[in-house]
Amino acid sequence: MNRQSRSAAPPASAQLRAVADATSDGILTVDTDGVVRFANPAIEDILGYAPDELVGSRLTRIMDDDLAERHRAGFERYLETGERRLDWTDVELAGRHEDGTEVPLSVSLSEFTADGERFFTGIVRDITSRNAREQALERYRSAVETVADGVYALDENARFLTVNAAFAELTGYDRDELIGAHASVVTGPRSVAEFDEAQAQLERGEADVDTIETTIETADGEQFPGEIRMSLFPLGDGEYGRAGVLRDVSDRKRRERQLSGLHTFAQSLTAAETAEGVYHLAMATASDLLPNLLATAYRYDEDAGRLDPASHTPAVPNVGAPNGELLGADRSLAWTAFQRQERYVCPDTRTDDAVDDSATPLRSVAAVPFGSYGVLVSGATATAAFDREAVKILDLLAADVETALERVEREQTLRERADQLEERAAAMERANRINDLIRESTTALVRAESREEIEQAVCTKLANTDVYRFAWIGSPTATGQVLTPRASAGVERGYLDAIAATDGEDASGTEPGRRAVATRDVQVRNGLSANPPFEPWREEALQREYRSCIAVPLRYEDMLYGVLHLYAGESDAFDDLAVDVLTELGEVVAYAINAAERKNAVVSDSTVELSFELDDHELLPARLAAETDSRFEFESLVEQADGSLRVFFSIEGADPAVVRDYHDRGLEVESVDHVADREDGHLFEATLGAESFLASLLDYGVRPTELIATPSGTELTVELPQSGDVQAFLRMLLDTYEGVSLRTRRELDRPVRSDAEFRAHYRERLTDREAEVLQTAYYAGFFESPRRSSGSEVAEMLGVSQPTVNRHLRRGERKLLAMVFDERADE
Repeated sequence: MNRQSRSAAPPASAQLRAVADATSDGILTVDTDGVVRFANPAIEDILGYAPDELVGSRLTRIMDDDLAERHRAGFERYLETGERRLDWTDVELAGRHEDGTEVPLSVSLSEFTADGERFFTGIVRDITSRNAREQALERYRSAVETVADGVYALDENARFLTVNAAFAELTGYDRDELIGAHASVVTGPRSVAEFDEAQAQLERGEADVDTIETTIETADGEQFPGEIRMSLFPLGDGEYGRAGVLRDVSDRKRRERQLSGLHTFAQSLTAAETAEGVYHLAMATASDLLPNLLATAYRYDEDAGRLDPASHTPAVPNVGAPNGELLGADRSLAWTAFQRQERYVCPDTRTDDAVDDSATPLRSVAAVPFGSYGVLVSGATATAAFDREAVKILDLLAADVETALERVEREQTLRERADQLEERAAAMERANRINDLIRESTTALVRAESREEIEQAVCTKLANTDVYRFAWIGSPTATGQVLTPRASAGVERGYLDAIAATDGEDASGTEPGRRAVATRDVQVRNGLSANPPFEPWREEALQREYRSCIAVPLRYEDMLYGVLHLYAGESDAFDDLAVDVLTELGEVVAYAINAAERKNAVVSDSTVELSFELDDHELLPARLAAETDSRFEFESLVEQADGSLRVFFSIEGADPAVVRDYHDRGLEVESVDHVADREDGHLFEATLGAESFLASLLDYGVRPTELIATPSGTELTVELPQSGDVQAFLRMLLDTYEGVSLRTRRELDRPVRSDAEFRAHYRERLTDREAEVLQTAYYAGFFESPRRSSGSEVAEMLGVSQPTVNRHLRRGERKLLAMVFDERADE
């Protein structure tokens, strides 16, 4: 066969040649003489030879001498015997580049016949990058197998290339299950975006290593908190993989929660005023920090000489101890620990002779005394339930309980001493003087015509006696944390300015006026010079020779108008009789203020109702109704703590999806959510910004009661107080919006104390968060039957967890029921 005929490629269709020319893999076809009859363009990228340079040449041209010799021998043997000694699907060998360098190749071989002639075709791939990657991974694999933490490597598609034994053990998967699987099988699909962003930051050079805390999901469905440190490694061709270390941080997280819980417990104890309060706080904390253990706080009854259960964790009754009696009170492990003032830990109650109470449901138990007050008993129905951390927490709880009980005992003693009466003669003399003073004050109140005159008259009358040195009345700010002076008389000498400057230093809230606002009860301090160190306000009082004081809340029904403060130059100036009389005076003053307020229309439920028609198509409700041919109706709004508004409205005649997406059309709407379907439409909830139409109404003291928008126009009804600036509101409405016309104006006079003051007082008892949760739940239909919104949906509206919503709902309901049924609710 001549060279020309040898150079001719075997016949093939145009389609096959197009594929061969386009593929990135090299293709070589040789005849039985080992002469190259076809080479595609990709061969030049791999070996540096143009196809024309190879066609007609022997295949051994791209081999070194040793490989060429072995190839000739093997090729001849195959032609003679047909025996294959290699796997033709993947033959790895070293090719020789045109520049003489060695190129690692993977070749897939096949044989075919054309026009009666045998040919052999090889698919050639450069595996330089693959070999380098496998070698690198082998080195990594050898290094990481000895690491205790989980180590992994991912390819460019976040699929596992390798994991060490520790990683497999942590996740509960076999290695073979993980190799090739996506990383989300252990990190969860929600974390994919977070890891992709971290990789992007690493690729941009913003950091060399990134650490992410996430939840790891094991093969058996369990979860644990994991910390992943990750960095990049090159895969070639500009691609990067991720390598990292996985660490189980469950123990660290648990310790952090425990430390935080102990810190919160210690802070909460400072507000406990009774031993019962201390015990309840301790058991609540024990239940939170040691959820797998039971606990009971035993209080020592000194008179009876025994230990009695004072409080226990919620799960104690579940083990047959309804009264919290985990152990017998006498001759038990609890009594032994208390008597000896030593901690005792029993791993197994059935084998430990120290546990005499064979009827106990516990299999392991610990008893830790808290001084002479009692003993903390904890246990479990399993043996060996107490590790070192659990014992340490019990020790800290017991120590904090002992300290708190010592404080409570001291404060109780002080209160008892403060309640002792002076000599009867002195008491009666003071009572007579006070009664005279009350009569004079009452006369002055009758003559006063304004609140200012009432307050000043009371202060002047009280201070113009030899009983009291100074009197002042202050009204609470919106937060209730600061009292603003309204009237004063007597020896003041800068006292009001001084205590105003120290308001932020009274962290414990001991100043009588602030306590009176918080509790709505009379606050008496009969011994200002006793029991140092002194709070800043007491220091200021003592500098002005005030030795005792009283703060009387001025309450009329549920309205708090302020606090009357009186300071005397002697200790124990405010005995029970004085307190009763001054309390009555406070009620009289509050009644007088209420009457004056009503007389002058300062406090009134009278309102002005205004109804309008608007023809302004730029109003978002009007635009929505016009563009969707629907009916918009406002239902209610909730003012949130951050200043934004949550508004509930219904739509009739529009697709909910269109309404939901409509907020993109106006900057004043931050979000829109579909709450529920109705027979005549749909209920929605929207969050509005400060620039919204409804927010502008509230800025003028106006509350909308009706807002209806249809394609034909918009109707608006609002209410504002009689004392409000109606003209300013009308000017704003006319200047800002088109086509405004006033339809009606009505003056509404509603009953006063039966509803409004009750609501006002109830609102004062609620925190801002409780009010927000209750209003949102109400308008979202949570309290309806059947419910239009579930607790989880209300939580999603508020951006908080469902347990948080449930807690605030229970607190708000409890406060409302207490005002209705509990006569002590206002004490």
